[in-house]
Amino acid sequence: QAYSAPVVVGPVRGLPCALPRLPRMAEEPVSPDLADLASRYDARVLREYLLDQEDTNGTTGVARFREGLEAGNSATERIPVPEVHDLRPRCFRRLRWLLAANFVAYWAACARCGYVNFLRVAELGTQALPPLEVCLLGILTLGTQATLEFAAVVCLTQPARASDARSSGFRSRDGAAWLAGLGARSAVLLDVLCLPLMQRGSKLLFLLSVSVFTFAIGLFVFAVQLRLVVGLFCSNDRFSYDKPDLLFKGREMEGVPEGPRIAARPPAHRVDEELLENAEPPLPFGAIKAANLAHLSDLAMLHGVLTRIYIPVGCQETQEFVLSITSFSRCFCEDIVQCMVKFFFLMDCEFNLLVLSSFLVSIAQALATCFHASTPAMDLRYTDDQTMD
Repeated sequence: QAYSAPVVVGPVRGLPCALPRLPRMAEEPVSPDLADLASRYDARVLREYLLDQEDTNGTTGVARFREGLEAGNSATERIPVPEVHDLRPRCFRRLRWLLAANFVAYWAACARCGYVNFLRVAELGTQALPPLEVCLLGILTLGTQATLEFAAVVCLTQPARASDARSSGFRSRDGAAWLAGLGARSAVLLDVLCLPLMQRGSKLLFLLSVSVFTFAIGLFVFAVQLRLVVGLFCSNDRFSYDKPDLLFKGREMEGVPEGPRIAARPPAHRVDEELLENAEPPLPFGAIKAANLAHLSDLAMLHGVLTRIYIPVGCQETQEFVLSITSFSRCFCEDIVQCMVKFFFLMDCEFNLLVLSSFLVSIAQALATCFHASTPAMDLRYTDDQTMD
């Protein structure tokens, strides 16, 4: 026979069992996919895991950590990461003064228009329309805001136009954001003008309207805007809409461990100073604070440009989350309730052209704001870039 297998004697005497004895395969250690680990897990977590690991051939965890970082870097080189520009200190100072002046001018115009219209309604009743002074002041305020916002966006998109000659710095989303922000500011101004009419027409409707306006606009818009304006002039302030715990202290306690300290042994293989250094640049807190105030001030186009050009991709998810939360909460807590109040006023009290205009503007603004907030900006940016290529 060509193959002679060893004979293994079975349990029954005299009955041989000719079973071939297969050679045992050598068990090789399965090494993890370092590129996949480096792309999915945080560098610090991966480093702590690999420090105590050693291969059978003597490769230390530090060497494996370096290999994983190199493999992860080569794997992420194919992903198109947008370039993030630095907001210069002089530009940030001018921008914060512009946002502060916008805050003071807008709310001063709202207060003035509401007071003058209150006197007009007290004189003529529920059929009164706003005087010419109120109309001109409102148009001047909203038009100046829109013009200065567009001018600021043109200046802020200069780095994007300089880095890419084919790009104009604008996206298809920016025009819709400009209109949505203008509609939101107009809706708030018209709500202020309608309060004297509600007071004269129905006490119940006035109580409901002023309660909703105080809660949704006075507390969660005006008060937060005022706090963000103060934070713009404090370099160490980190308050934002998603960090309400910093409303009074303004800054997180960095480097202070929470709870009891736990002693642990040092790792077996320490990483050198080059690996311990944080390769990521510091966060642009100035651009983040300016973007937060621009969003709460209904300057949607300015907020979108600041987020796209001056804020890293890792922080853009927070901006989109805050945009979605504030837009939908304002729609359901303010716009829908005010529309219902104005509808009952038109049906039961008196037909007024100002209330009808405010009713239509509130509906259009609510739909536009929700549509703008539900459209992710990052997906549109990559779509526009691929179309241009």
